[in-house]
Amino acid sequence: MSLPFNVQNSNNKFGFGDPMSEDPGLFNLSRTERYTAFGGCFIVGLVLSIIGSVLIFSGHMAAFAVCYSLGNVISLLGMGFLIGFKRQLKMATHPVRLTAFLIYIGLLIATFVTAFTLEIGVLCLILAICQFCALAWYSASYVPFGRKIISSVCGAWARSI
Repeated sequence: MSLPFNVQNSNNKFGFGDPMSEDPGLFNLSRTERYTAFGGCFIVGLVLSIIGSVLIFSGHMAAFAVCYSLGNVISLLGMGFLIGFKRQLKMATHPVRLTAFLIYIGLLIATFVTAFTLEIGVLCLILAICQFCALAWYSASYVPFGRKIISSVCGAWARSI
């Protein structure tokens, strides 16, 4: 599998080297094994999030919160297989991402608290949507111009209403 740019050369047009060569990770996995682990985490996370989304309509708030939030966390952790878990944590606490990361963690906790103690379905759904938005905003900080694109799309959508 090859990427659309040469990550072996640290002087590529994007200005960063091969993130997989810098941190062997916890498991000393090969590049192919890392891609497989990332894909597996992404698929498991997606399936759990979908199951959680279905469960909210059946009124099982606790099951929804666990499935949906765990699905998001597993998908996010999957990136650790690509760049290394230590580097991912370091990057998450970088000033440009820290606020979004903390908001995401706060919303994750609030979703659990709402589901297990308050059991208010509408609030739980709102928190889950906000959790998704915070995760999207956090993830967009890794993509060049990602946040700018999201802002432009949301601005255009808001103006069309």
